[in-house]
Amino acid sequence: MRAGDLVKVTRAQIGVPEGAIGLIIKSREPRAETIKYSIHEVQLYGVKLGCNRRFLSRDLEVVNESR
Repeated sequence: MRAGDLVKVTRAQIGVPEGAIGLIIKSREPRAETIKYSIHEVQLYGVKLGCNRRFLSRDLEVVNESR
């Protein structure tokens, strides 16, 4: 996953239902070598939060990749 990918949330969070669609704005690699998941900042659609949310790569599923 990288910035520009359209993703679907696979694990519900407070204020974010499972199946919510969003766009990855930023992707960051973990600092520790033992951590396997990347952190992605996602702009969600249809959820009234007013700001971007952060998700681990295990909690997201790619719907459409950017070119």
